[in-house]
Amino acid sequence: MSNFEMLNNVEHADLRIKLDRTPEYGDDVMFCMTYPFEFRLVLSHYPILIYQDKDNNTIFPIALFGFEEGENLFLDNGWNARYIPIMVQRQPFSIGFQQVKGQSEKQQVITFNPLHPRVNKEIGERVFNDHGGYTPYLDQVVKMLESIDTGHQQNALLIEALVKYELLEESTIAITLKDGSNYELVGFSTVAEDKFESLSAEALKDLNDQKLLLPITNIIASMSNLGNLVDIRNTHLG
Repeated sequence: MSNFEMLNNVEHADLRIKLDRTPEYGDDVMFCMTYPFEFRLVLSHYPILIYQDKDNNTIFPIALFGFEEGENLFLDNGWNARYIPIMVQRQPFSIGFQQVKGQSEKQQVITFNPLHPRVNKEIGERVFNDHGGYTPYLDQVVKMLESIDTGHQQNALLIEALVKYELLEESTIAITLKDGSNYELVGFSTVAEDKFESLSAEALKDLNDQKLLLPITNIIASMSNLGNLVDIRNTHLG
């Protein structure tokens, strides 16, 4: 967070955000974190996998966009999908924390990366209006950041349940394209369907009570989108 600044309507009165979807603006990513509250929308286009970030010792679900680092198969004169995951949409904003004098708990604040290629003062959506108030765009960003904060809690519950019921299955996903080239996706896990199908009624009730049963079935259903990504990549081959 060292590059992030706390947003305010005095220093950043002229701030604008470019909303075009291009590699130059940081959209050339292979995957991004996703959350159970958006799984229904995500699975309309993207495979949902579980990724282990060994550098930070964290495990979380991701939406997959390509087969190698820097590849986003949905970028072509814009982002060609009806839904863009919220962790992409929210750029360059994030939630930060500020210590308020006289209070023991830190207060959440909106922060942004001033070095992000979307940030400028000439082109794009204004962040503040002429009177210093939030624009509709910034109102939307705030709602996204609030959803993301809730989403982190949902992800923690989801991963805890997947580990508890031994549903995580490390997978090497082999991809073969029409030109004969091969790719292997490593470092990802999927939901073990056989173990899921054999869960006891008690376990299924536990997952349902935590509102995790539907997200888990969404993850399983999303795997059919791997074929769609292969089709897109084959189209790019000509």
